[in-house]
Amino acid sequence: MTLTEGILLGLCVGLTAASWVTHRLAHHHWAVALLMGAAGSLRLLLIGRDQFLHPWDEQFHALVAKNLLDDWWRPVLRANPVLPYDYRAWANNYVWLHKQPLFLWQMALSLKAVGVSEAAVRLPSALLGTLFVWPVYRLGRLAASASVGYYLAVLFTFAYYQLELTTGWQSVDHADVAFGVYVGAALWAYAEQRRAGARAGRWVAAVGVFAGAALLCKWLPGLVVYAVWAGDVLLEPARRTWAEGRRALSALALTALVALPWQVYTHYRFPLESAYETRYAAQHFGHVLEGHGEPWHFYLGHNLWYQYQWLVVLVGVGLVAMYWRRTPGGCRRPLLWSGVLFFGFFSLAATKMPSYTYVAAPCILFLVAAAWAEGVAWLRRSTGRVALLLEGVLLLVVVGADLRPTALLKHHTARFAAPAAQAERMAKQQWAAAYHRLDQAVPAGYVVFNALNGTEIAAMFYSHRVVYAGWPTEAEYRVLSQQGLQLAAFAPRENPLPAYLRQAAITLIPNPVLVEEESIPW
Repeated sequence: MTLTEGILLGLCVGLTAASWVTHRLAHHHWAVALLMGAAGSLRLLLIGRDQFLHPWDEQFHALVAKNLLDDWWRPVLRANPVLPYDYRAWANNYVWLHKQPLFLWQMALSLKAVGVSEAAVRLPSALLGTLFVWPVYRLGRLAASASVGYYLAVLFTFAYYQLELTTGWQSVDHADVAFGVYVGAALWAYAEQRRAGARAGRWVAAVGVFAGAALLCKWLPGLVVYAVWAGDVLLEPARRTWAEGRRALSALALTALVALPWQVYTHYRFPLESAYETRYAAQHFGHVLEGHGEPWHFYLGHNLWYQYQWLVVLVGVGLVAMYWRRTPGGCRRPLLWSGVLFFGFFSLAATKMPSYTYVAAPCILFLVAAAWAEGVAWLRRSTGRVALLLEGVLLLVVVGADLRPTALLKHHTARFAAPAAQAERMAKQQWAAAYHRLDQAVPAGYVVFNALNGTEIAAMFYSHRVVYAGWPTEAEYRVLSQQGLQLAAFAPRENPLPAYLRQAAITLIPNPVLVEEESIPW
Protein backbone atom coordinates (compact mmCIF):
# COMPACT_ATOMS: atom_id res chain seq x y z
CA MET A 1 0.00 0.00 0.00
CA THR A 2 1.32 3.42 -0.96
CA LEU A 3 1.40 6.44 1.33
CA THR A 4 -1.53 8.01 -0.54
CA GLU A 5 -3.59 4.83 -0.21
CA GLY A 6 -2.77 4.68 3.50
CA ILE A 7 -3.92 8.26 3.98
CA LEU A 8 -7.18 7.60 2.11
CA LEU A 9 -7.85 4.47 4.14
CA GLY A 10 -7.14 6.34 7.39
CA LEU A 11 -9.48 9.14 6.31
CA CYS A 12 -12.23 6.64 5.53
CA VAL A 13 -11.96 4.96 8.93
CA GLY A 14 -11.61 8.23 10.85
CA LEU A 15 -14.49 9.97 9.11
CA THR A 16 -16.74 6.94 9.57
CA ALA A 17 -15.99 6.85 13.31
CA ALA A 18 -16.60 10.60 13.60
CA SER A 19 -19.83 10.21 11.64
CA TRP A 20 -21.11 7.52 14.01
CA VAL A 21 -20.33 9.65 17.07
CA THR A 22 -22.05 12.64 15.46
CA HIS A 23 -25.08 10.51 14.66
CA ARG A 24 -25.22 9.34 18.28
CA LEU A 25 -25.37 13.02 19.27
CA ALA A 26 -28.37 13.40 16.91
CA HIS A 27 -26.57 15.76 14.51
CA HIS A 28 -27.71 13.71 11.55
CA HIS A 29 -26.90 16.15 8.75
CA TRP A 30 -23.31 16.58 9.94
CA ALA A 31 -23.04 12.81 10.35
CA VAL A 32 -24.03 12.27 6.73
CA ALA A 33 -21.60 14.97 5.56
CA LEU A 34 -18.79 13.07 7.33
CA LEU A 35 -20.02 9.85 5.73
CA MET A 36 -19.75 11.45 2.31
CA GLY A 37 -16.12 12.20 3.08
CA ALA A 38 -15.60 8.55 4.05
CA ALA A 39 -17.35 7.39 0.87
CA GLY A 40 -15.16 9.64 -1.28
CA SER A 41 -11.95 8.50 0.43
CA LEU A 42 -12.84 4.83 -0.04
CA ARG A 43 -13.71 5.28 -3.70
CA LEU A 44 -10.59 7.30 -4.47
CA LEU A 45 -8.57 4.53 -2.84
CA LEU A 46 -10.18 1.81 -4.95
CA ILE A 47 -10.20 3.49 -8.37
CA GLY A 48 -6.40 3.59 -8.41
CA ARG A 49 -5.82 -0.02 -7.37
CA ASP A 50 -6.09 -1.65 -10.83
CA GLN A 51 -3.61 -0.11 -13.23
CA PHE A 52 -5.27 -1.66 -16.24
CA LEU A 53 -8.72 -1.55 -17.82
CA HIS A 54 -11.08 -4.44 -17.20
CA PRO A 55 -12.18 -6.26 -20.36
CA TRP A 56 -16.00 -6.35 -19.80
CA ASP A 57 -17.10 -3.66 -20.26
CA GLU A 58 -14.78 -0.96 -18.97
CA GLN A 59 -12.30 -0.91 -21.85
CA PHE A 60 -15.07 -0.26 -24.39
CA HIS A 61 -16.56 2.57 -22.37
CA ALA A 62 -13.11 4.05 -21.79
CA LEU A 63 -12.14 4.03 -25.47
CA VAL A 64 -15.42 5.59 -26.61
CA ALA A 65 -15.05 8.27 -23.93
CA LYS A 66 -11.50 9.00 -25.05
CA ASN A 67 -12.62 9.30 -28.68
CA LEU A 68 -15.36 11.74 -27.63
CA LEU A 69 -12.58 14.23 -26.88
CA ASP A 70 -12.14 14.55 -30.65
CA ASP A 71 -15.85 14.93 -31.38
CA TRP A 72 -18.34 15.16 -28.50
CA TRP A 73 -21.27 14.41 -30.82
CA ARG A 74 -19.85 11.35 -32.59
CA PRO A 75 -19.35 8.39 -30.24
CA VAL A 76 -17.01 5.92 -31.93
CA LEU A 77 -15.17 2.81 -30.79
CA ARG A 78 -12.56 2.29 -33.51
CA ALA A 79 -11.79 5.84 -34.55
CA ASN A 80 -9.84 4.64 -37.61
CA PRO A 81 -11.29 1.31 -38.75
CA VAL A 82 -8.77 0.41 -41.46
CA LEU A 83 -10.34 -3.04 -41.91
CA PRO A 84 -13.96 -3.77 -42.84
CA TYR A 85 -16.27 -4.00 -39.86
CA ASP A 86 -19.83 -4.99 -39.01
CA TYR A 87 -21.75 -1.99 -37.67
CA ARG A 88 -23.87 -4.43 -35.62
CA ALA A 89 -20.83 -5.82 -33.73
CA TRP A 90 -20.72 -3.43 -30.79
CA ALA A 91 -17.38 -4.81 -29.54
CA ASN A 92 -15.52 -4.05 -32.81
CA ASN A 93 -17.36 -1.40 -34.81
CA TYR A 94 -17.05 2.29 -35.65
CA VAL A 95 -20.02 4.50 -34.64
CA TRP A 96 -20.92 3.27 -31.16
CA LEU A 97 -24.51 3.73 -30.04
CA HIS A 98 -24.65 0.59 -27.91
CA LYS A 99 -25.15 2.73 -24.79
CA GLN A 100 -26.73 6.09 -24.15
CA PRO A 101 -24.11 8.86 -23.92
CA LEU A 102 -24.37 10.66 -20.56
CA PHE A 103 -22.01 8.46 -18.54
CA LEU A 104 -19.58 8.50 -21.50
CA TRP A 105 -19.64 12.30 -21.58
CA GLN A 106 -18.92 12.31 -17.86
CA MET A 107 -15.92 10.05 -18.40
CA ALA A 108 -14.71 12.19 -21.30
CA LEU A 109 -14.87 15.32 -19.13
CA SER A 110 -12.80 13.52 -16.50
CA LEU A 111 -10.23 12.43 -19.10
CA LYS A 112 -10.00 15.99 -20.37
CA ALA A 113 -9.63 17.42 -16.86
CA VAL A 114 -7.12 15.01 -15.31
CA GLY A 115 -5.57 13.18 -18.27
CA VAL A 116 -6.00 9.79 -19.89
CA SER A 117 -5.72 7.12 -17.20
CA GLU A 118 -7.69 4.31 -15.60
CA ALA A 119 -8.39 6.42 -12.51
CA ALA A 120 -9.80 9.22 -14.68
CA VAL A 121 -12.18 6.73 -16.31
CA ARG A 122 -13.46 5.71 -12.87
CA LEU A 123 -13.48 9.12 -11.24
CA PRO A 124 -17.05 10.13 -12.30
CA SER A 125 -18.44 6.93 -10.79
CA ALA A 126 -16.50 7.61 -7.59
CA LEU A 127 -17.89 11.15 -7.41
CA LEU A 128 -21.47 10.04 -8.15
CA GLY A 129 -21.26 7.31 -5.52
CA THR A 130 -20.03 9.87 -2.99
CA LEU A 131 -22.71 12.45 -3.78
CA PHE A 132 -25.45 9.79 -3.74
CA VAL A 133 -24.96 9.28 0.00
CA TRP A 134 -27.02 12.42 0.66
CA PRO A 135 -30.09 11.53 -1.47
CA VAL A 136 -30.29 8.04 0.04
CA TYR A 137 -30.12 9.55 3.52
CA ARG A 138 -33.04 11.80 2.65
CA LEU A 139 -34.94 8.88 1.11
CA GLY A 140 -34.54 6.85 4.29
CA ARG A 141 -35.45 9.79 6.50
CA LEU A 142 -38.59 10.64 4.53
CA ALA A 143 -39.65 7.00 4.30
CA ALA A 144 -38.99 6.11 7.95
CA SER A 145 -36.80 8.17 10.30
CA ALA A 146 -33.51 10.04 10.60
CA SER A 147 -31.86 6.93 12.03
CA VAL A 148 -33.00 4.74 9.15
CA GLY A 149 -31.79 7.42 6.75
CA TYR A 150 -28.38 7.46 8.43
CA TYR A 151 -28.04 3.68 8.38
CA LEU A 152 -29.06 3.65 4.72
CA ALA A 153 -26.35 6.22 4.01
CA VAL A 154 -23.80 4.02 5.82
CA LEU A 155 -24.85 1.02 3.73
CA PHE A 156 -24.35 2.97 0.50
CA THR A 157 -21.02 4.34 1.68
CA PHE A 158 -19.69 0.78 1.93
CA ALA A 159 -21.91 -0.95 -0.66
CA TYR A 160 -19.70 -3.70 -2.09
CA TYR A 161 -21.49 -4.07 -5.40
CA GLN A 162 -21.48 -0.36 -6.18
CA LEU A 163 -17.78 -0.28 -5.31
CA GLU A 164 -17.08 -3.12 -7.75
CA LEU A 165 -19.00 -1.29 -10.46
CA THR A 166 -16.98 1.83 -9.67
CA THR A 167 -13.67 -0.01 -10.06
CA GLY A 168 -14.79 -1.45 -13.41
CA TRP A 169 -14.38 -5.01 -12.11
CA GLN A 170 -18.10 -5.79 -12.43
CA SER A 171 -19.58 -5.86 -15.93
CA VAL A 172 -21.46 -2.82 -17.29
CA ASP A 173 -19.59 -0.85 -14.60
CA HIS A 174 -19.88 2.92 -14.92
CA ALA A 175 -23.10 2.87 -16.94
CA ASP A 176 -24.89 1.14 -14.07
CA VAL A 177 -23.38 3.42 -11.42
CA ALA A 178 -24.65 6.49 -13.25
CA PHE A 179 -28.02 4.91 -14.02
CA GLY A 180 -28.56 3.83 -10.42
CA VAL A 181 -27.61 7.23 -9.06
CA TYR A 182 -29.87 9.17 -11.42
CA VAL A 183 -32.83 6.83 -10.87
CA GLY A 184 -32.31 7.06 -7.11
CA ALA A 185 -32.00 10.85 -7.33
CA ALA A 186 -35.28 11.02 -9.28
CA LEU A 187 -37.01 8.95 -6.57
CA TRP A 188 -35.53 11.24 -3.91
CA ALA A 189 -36.76 14.35 -5.74
CA TYR A 190 -40.20 12.77 -6.06
CA ALA A 191 -40.29 12.02 -2.32
CA GLU A 192 -39.29 15.63 -1.58
CA GLN A 193 -41.92 17.08 -3.90
CA ARG A 194 -44.53 14.73 -2.42
CA ARG A 195 -43.71 16.16 1.00
CA ALA A 196 -43.52 19.77 -0.20
CA GLY A 197 -47.03 19.78 -1.67
CA ALA A 198 -47.98 23.08 -3.30
CA ARG A 199 -44.41 24.45 -2.92
CA ALA A 200 -42.86 21.60 -4.88
CA GLY A 201 -41.80 23.45 -8.04
CA ARG A 202 -38.05 22.94 -7.75
CA TRP A 203 -38.48 19.28 -6.83
CA VAL A 204 -40.76 18.71 -9.83
CA ALA A 205 -37.99 20.16 -12.00
CA ALA A 206 -35.45 17.91 -10.27
CA VAL A 207 -37.58 14.83 -10.99
CA GLY A 208 -37.67 15.77 -14.66
CA VAL A 209 -33.92 16.42 -14.93
CA PHE A 210 -32.84 13.32 -13.02
CA ALA A 211 -35.24 11.06 -14.92
CA GLY A 212 -33.94 12.52 -18.18
CA ALA A 213 -30.38 11.83 -17.05
CA ALA A 214 -31.36 8.23 -16.24
CA LEU A 215 -32.79 7.85 -19.75
CA LEU A 216 -29.48 9.10 -21.14
CA CYS A 217 -27.70 6.26 -19.33
CA LYS A 218 -29.85 3.15 -19.92
CA TRP A 219 -32.93 4.37 -21.74
CA LEU A 220 -36.55 3.45 -20.91
CA PRO A 221 -36.14 1.84 -17.44
CA GLY A 222 -35.14 5.36 -16.35
CA LEU A 223 -38.86 6.29 -16.47
CA VAL A 224 -39.63 4.20 -13.36
CA VAL A 225 -40.22 7.33 -11.27
CA TYR A 226 -43.31 8.08 -13.36
CA ALA A 227 -44.67 4.57 -12.88
CA VAL A 228 -44.15 5.07 -9.14
CA TRP A 229 -45.84 8.47 -9.33
CA ALA A 230 -48.85 7.08 -11.22
CA GLY A 231 -49.26 4.16 -8.81
CA ASP A 232 -48.97 6.50 -5.84
CA VAL A 233 -51.73 8.76 -7.14
CA LEU A 234 -53.99 5.80 -7.92
CA LEU A 235 -53.68 4.55 -4.35
CA GLU A 236 -54.42 7.97 -2.82
CA PRO A 237 -57.70 9.43 -4.14
CA ALA A 238 -56.98 12.78 -2.43
CA ARG A 239 -54.03 13.32 -4.77
CA ARG A 240 -56.05 12.86 -7.96
CA THR A 241 -56.15 16.56 -8.71
CA TRP A 242 -55.41 18.76 -11.69
CA ALA A 243 -52.51 20.29 -9.78
CA GLU A 244 -50.91 16.89 -9.31
CA GLY A 245 -51.43 16.10 -12.99
CA ARG A 246 -49.81 19.38 -14.02
CA ARG A 247 -46.81 18.64 -11.81
CA ALA A 248 -46.37 15.18 -13.32
CA LEU A 249 -46.74 16.46 -16.89
CA SER A 250 -44.31 19.31 -16.23
CA ALA A 251 -41.69 16.86 -14.93
CA LEU A 252 -42.30 14.53 -17.88
CA ALA A 253 -41.93 17.40 -20.34
CA LEU A 254 -38.60 18.32 -18.78
CA THR A 255 -37.48 14.68 -18.99
CA ALA A 256 -38.31 14.67 -22.69
CA LEU A 257 -36.43 17.95 -23.14
CA VAL A 258 -33.34 16.38 -21.57
CA ALA A 259 -33.41 12.96 -23.24
CA LEU A 260 -35.12 13.21 -26.62
CA PRO A 261 -32.77 15.56 -28.50
CA TRP A 262 -30.02 12.92 -28.49
CA GLN A 263 -32.44 10.29 -29.84
CA VAL A 264 -33.56 12.59 -32.64
CA TYR A 265 -30.00 13.64 -33.41
CA THR A 266 -28.66 10.07 -33.68
CA HIS A 267 -31.70 8.98 -35.69
CA TYR A 268 -30.82 11.47 -38.42
CA ARG A 269 -27.02 11.60 -38.05
CA PHE A 270 -26.43 7.83 -37.78
CA PRO A 271 -29.63 6.26 -39.15
CA LEU A 272 -28.24 2.76 -39.77
CA GLU A 273 -26.64 2.32 -36.36
CA SER A 274 -29.49 4.07 -34.53
CA ALA A 275 -32.18 1.89 -36.06
CA TYR A 276 -30.24 -1.28 -35.31
CA GLU A 277 -29.48 -0.39 -31.68
CA THR A 278 -33.11 0.62 -31.08
CA ARG A 279 -34.29 -2.77 -32.33
CA TYR A 280 -31.53 -4.56 -30.43
CA ALA A 281 -32.41 -2.84 -27.14
CA ALA A 282 -36.06 -3.84 -27.56
CA GLN A 283 -35.07 -7.47 -28.15
CA HIS A 284 -33.63 -7.77 -24.63
CA PHE A 285 -37.13 -8.29 -23.25
CA GLY A 286 -38.31 -11.06 -25.55
CA HIS A 287 -35.07 -12.77 -26.64
CA VAL A 288 -31.99 -14.16 -24.93
CA LEU A 289 -29.09 -12.09 -26.28
CA GLU A 290 -25.38 -12.89 -26.14
CA GLY A 291 -26.04 -16.01 -24.08
CA HIS A 292 -27.39 -14.12 -21.07
CA GLY A 293 -30.38 -16.35 -20.40
CA GLU A 294 -31.40 -17.28 -16.86
CA PRO A 295 -34.56 -18.67 -15.19
CA TRP A 296 -37.27 -16.23 -14.12
CA HIS A 297 -36.24 -16.46 -10.44
CA PHE A 298 -32.59 -15.55 -11.16
CA TYR A 299 -32.80 -12.08 -9.60
CA LEU A 300 -34.75 -13.20 -6.55
CA GLY A 301 -32.44 -16.12 -5.84
CA HIS A 302 -28.82 -16.42 -6.87
CA ASN A 303 -28.35 -12.80 -7.93
CA LEU A 304 -29.82 -11.25 -4.77
CA TRP A 305 -27.29 -13.22 -2.75
CA TYR A 306 -24.52 -12.36 -5.23
CA GLN A 307 -25.10 -8.62 -4.77
CA TYR A 308 -25.85 -8.45 -1.04
CA GLN A 309 -24.92 -11.80 0.55
CA TRP A 310 -25.66 -11.86 4.31
CA LEU A 311 -27.49 -8.54 4.22
CA VAL A 312 -30.33 -10.38 2.48
CA VAL A 313 -31.16 -11.98 5.83
CA LEU A 314 -32.12 -8.54 7.16
CA VAL A 315 -34.47 -7.72 4.27
CA GLY A 316 -37.29 -9.83 5.74
CA VAL A 317 -36.78 -8.23 9.16
CA GLY A 318 -36.99 -4.82 7.53
CA LEU A 319 -40.26 -5.70 5.81
CA VAL A 320 -41.80 -6.74 9.12
CA ALA A 321 -40.51 -3.56 10.77
CA MET A 322 -41.97 -1.40 8.01
CA TYR A 323 -45.33 -3.14 8.33
CA TRP A 324 -45.58 -2.43 12.05
CA ARG A 325 -44.10 1.08 12.00
CA ARG A 326 -46.19 3.06 9.57
CA THR A 327 -44.89 6.48 8.56
CA PRO A 328 -47.38 9.33 8.02
CA GLY A 329 -47.39 10.74 4.51
CA GLY A 330 -46.76 7.46 2.67
CA CYS A 331 -43.20 8.32 1.54
CA ARG A 332 -42.21 4.71 2.05
CA ARG A 333 -44.49 3.34 -0.63
CA PRO A 334 -42.77 4.90 -3.69
CA LEU A 335 -39.41 3.52 -2.60
CA LEU A 336 -40.70 -0.02 -2.06
CA TRP A 337 -42.83 0.12 -5.21
CA SER A 338 -39.77 1.00 -7.31
CA GLY A 339 -38.04 -2.19 -6.11
CA VAL A 340 -41.08 -4.30 -6.99
CA LEU A 341 -41.23 -2.77 -10.47
CA PHE A 342 -37.56 -3.34 -11.22
CA PHE A 343 -37.47 -6.91 -9.99
CA GLY A 344 -40.73 -7.71 -11.77
CA PHE A 345 -39.72 -6.14 -15.08
CA PHE A 346 -36.24 -7.63 -15.28
CA SER A 347 -37.45 -11.05 -14.08
CA LEU A 348 -39.90 -11.15 -16.99
CA ALA A 349 -37.21 -10.08 -19.50
CA ALA A 350 -35.54 -12.93 -21.40
CA THR A 351 -32.04 -11.41 -21.27
CA LYS A 352 -30.71 -11.27 -17.72
CA MET A 353 -27.41 -9.85 -16.49
CA PRO A 354 -26.19 -9.56 -12.88
CA SER A 355 -26.24 -5.76 -12.63
CA TYR A 356 -29.67 -5.08 -14.10
CA THR A 357 -31.54 -5.07 -10.77
CA TYR A 358 -28.89 -3.23 -8.76
CA VAL A 359 -30.78 -0.06 -9.60
CA ALA A 360 -33.24 -1.28 -6.91
CA ALA A 361 -30.49 -1.08 -4.24
CA PRO A 362 -32.13 1.91 -2.46
CA CYS A 363 -35.20 -0.26 -1.85
CA ILE A 364 -33.25 -3.36 -0.74
CA LEU A 365 -30.81 -1.49 1.47
CA PHE A 366 -33.63 0.61 2.92
CA LEU A 367 -35.14 -2.58 4.31
CA VAL A 368 -31.74 -3.58 5.69
CA ALA A 369 -31.41 -0.14 7.29
CA ALA A 370 -34.88 -0.47 8.83
CA ALA A 371 -33.89 -3.82 10.35
CA TRP A 372 -30.63 -2.29 11.60
CA ALA A 373 -32.52 0.59 13.24
CA GLU A 374 -34.85 -1.87 14.96
CA GLY A 375 -31.86 -3.79 16.26
CA VAL A 376 -30.28 -0.63 17.67
CA ALA A 377 -33.57 0.40 19.30
CA TRP A 378 -33.87 -3.02 20.92
CA LEU A 379 -30.28 -2.81 22.24
CA ARG A 380 -30.97 0.58 23.80
CA ARG A 381 -34.12 -0.71 25.51
CA SER A 382 -32.68 -4.01 26.69
CA THR A 383 -28.96 -3.75 27.43
CA GLY A 384 -28.58 -0.61 29.51
CA ARG A 385 -25.03 0.65 29.94
CA VAL A 386 -23.44 -1.73 27.47
CA ALA A 387 -25.76 -0.59 24.66
CA LEU A 388 -23.15 1.80 23.28
CA LEU A 389 -20.55 -0.94 23.04
CA LEU A 390 -23.00 -3.36 21.44
CA GLU A 391 -24.07 -0.71 18.93
CA GLY A 392 -20.43 -0.29 17.92
CA VAL A 393 -20.08 -4.04 17.49
CA LEU A 394 -23.25 -4.12 15.39
CA LEU A 395 -21.88 -1.28 13.25
CA LEU A 396 -18.70 -3.25 12.57
CA VAL A 397 -20.63 -6.43 11.75
CA VAL A 398 -23.05 -4.74 9.34
CA VAL A 399 -20.37 -2.64 7.64
CA GLY A 400 -18.18 -5.75 7.28
CA ALA A 401 -21.05 -7.69 5.68
CA ASP A 402 -21.81 -4.71 3.43
CA LEU A 403 -18.21 -4.00 2.38
CA ARG A 404 -17.00 -7.61 1.98
CA PRO A 405 -13.33 -6.60 2.38
CA THR A 406 -11.96 -10.08 1.64
CA ALA A 407 -13.60 -10.04 -1.81
CA LEU A 408 -12.24 -6.55 -2.53
CA LEU A 409 -8.75 -7.64 -1.51
CA LYS A 410 -8.94 -10.73 -3.73
CA HIS A 411 -10.09 -8.70 -6.73
CA HIS A 412 -7.84 -5.66 -6.39
CA THR A 413 -4.57 -6.83 -4.85
CA ALA A 414 -2.04 -9.45 -5.92
CA ARG A 415 -1.19 -10.46 -2.37
CA PHE A 416 -4.62 -11.85 -1.47
CA ALA A 417 -5.62 -13.17 -4.89
CA ALA A 418 -5.61 -16.85 -5.81
CA PRO A 419 -2.61 -18.00 -7.90
CA ALA A 420 -4.55 -17.96 -11.17
CA ALA A 421 -5.89 -14.48 -10.40
CA GLN A 422 -2.37 -13.31 -9.52
CA ALA A 423 -1.11 -14.45 -12.92
CA GLU A 424 -4.03 -12.76 -14.65
CA ARG A 425 -3.48 -9.53 -12.75
CA MET A 426 0.24 -9.47 -13.50
CA ALA A 427 -0.35 -10.18 -17.18
CA LYS A 428 -2.91 -7.38 -17.45
CA GLN A 429 -0.51 -4.93 -15.83
CA GLN A 430 2.32 -5.96 -18.15
CA TRP A 431 0.19 -5.69 -21.27
CA ALA A 432 -1.14 -2.30 -20.14
CA ALA A 433 2.46 -1.11 -19.65
CA ALA A 434 3.34 -2.35 -23.15
CA TYR A 435 0.36 -0.51 -24.61
CA HIS A 436 1.46 2.67 -22.84
CA ARG A 437 4.77 2.40 -24.76
CA LEU A 438 3.15 1.55 -28.07
CA ASP A 439 3.39 5.05 -29.54
CA GLN A 440 7.13 5.04 -28.91
CA ALA A 441 7.60 1.47 -30.16
CA VAL A 442 5.62 1.83 -33.39
CA PRO A 443 5.73 4.80 -35.82
CA ALA A 444 2.56 6.57 -36.89
CA GLY A 445 0.84 4.99 -39.88
CA TYR A 446 1.40 1.42 -38.68
CA VAL A 447 -1.34 -1.03 -37.79
CA VAL A 448 -0.56 -3.28 -34.83
CA PHE A 449 -1.60 -6.94 -34.76
CA ASN A 450 -1.38 -9.92 -32.44
CA ALA A 451 -2.33 -8.02 -29.29
CA LEU A 452 -3.57 -10.23 -26.49
CA ASN A 453 -7.08 -11.30 -27.38
CA GLY A 454 -9.59 -9.31 -25.35
CA THR A 455 -7.29 -6.36 -24.67
CA GLU A 456 -6.89 -4.77 -28.12
CA ILE A 457 -9.55 -2.18 -27.28
CA ALA A 458 -7.60 -1.18 -24.17
CA ALA A 459 -4.47 -0.86 -26.34
CA MET A 460 -6.14 1.91 -28.35
CA PHE A 461 -7.11 3.69 -25.14
CA TYR A 462 -3.48 3.79 -24.01
CA SER A 463 -2.04 4.70 -27.43
CA HIS A 464 -2.80 6.42 -30.74
CA ARG A 465 -2.30 3.31 -32.84
CA VAL A 466 -4.85 1.06 -34.56
CA VAL A 467 -4.66 -2.32 -32.82
CA TYR A 468 -6.17 -5.73 -33.57
CA ALA A 469 -5.99 -9.08 -31.83
CA GLY A 470 -4.58 -12.01 -33.81
CA TRP A 471 -3.39 -11.80 -37.41
CA PRO A 472 -5.12 -10.29 -40.45
CA THR A 473 -6.57 -12.71 -42.95
CA GLU A 474 -4.96 -12.82 -46.37
CA ALA A 475 -7.79 -10.70 -47.80
CA GLU A 476 -7.42 -8.17 -44.96
CA TYR A 477 -3.67 -8.02 -45.58
CA ARG A 478 -4.35 -7.08 -49.20
CA VAL A 479 -6.75 -4.33 -48.04
CA LEU A 480 -4.05 -2.91 -45.79
CA SER A 481 -1.43 -3.09 -48.53
CA GLN A 482 -3.72 -1.24 -50.94
CA GLN A 483 -4.00 1.55 -48.36
CA GLY A 484 -0.21 1.74 -48.07
CA LEU A 485 -0.27 0.83 -44.37
CA GLN A 486 2.66 -0.80 -42.61
CA LEU A 487 2.31 -3.66 -40.15
CA ALA A 488 3.66 -4.10 -36.65
CA ALA A 489 2.90 -7.03 -34.38
CA PHE A 490 3.60 -8.37 -30.96
CA ALA A 491 6.01 -11.30 -31.19
CA PRO A 492 4.15 -14.57 -31.82
CA ARG A 493 3.17 -16.56 -28.75
CA GLU A 494 1.04 -19.63 -29.37
CA ASN A 495 -0.30 -17.89 -32.50
CA PRO A 496 2.33 -18.52 -35.26
CA LEU A 497 2.87 -16.10 -38.12
CA PRO A 498 0.69 -17.10 -41.12
CA ALA A 499 2.54 -18.15 -44.28
CA TYR A 500 1.22 -15.21 -46.36
CA LEU A 501 2.83 -12.76 -43.90
CA ARG A 502 6.27 -14.35 -43.72
CA GLN A 503 7.62 -12.27 -46.60
CA ALA A 504 6.03 -9.06 -45.35
CA ALA A 505 8.03 -6.36 -43.62
CA ILE A 506 6.56 -6.53 -40.11
CA THR A 507 7.95 -4.61 -37.16
CA LEU A 508 7.98 -7.00 -34.22
CA ILE A 509 7.26 -5.78 -30.68
CA PRO A 510 8.50 -7.93 -27.79
CA ASN A 511 5.87 -9.99 -26.06
CA PRO A 512 5.39 -8.25 -22.68
CA VAL A 513 4.66 -11.43 -20.71
CA LEU A 514 5.99 -14.95 -20.68
CA VAL A 515 2.63 -16.41 -19.61
CA GLU A 516 0.83 -18.10 -22.47
CA GLU A 517 -2.50 -16.49 -23.34
CA GLU A 518 -4.48 -19.69 -22.97
CA SER A 519 -3.28 -20.14 -19.39
CA ILE A 520 -4.78 -16.81 -18.31
CA PRO A 521 -8.50 -17.02 -17.31
CA TRP A 522 -9.76 -13.87 -19.07
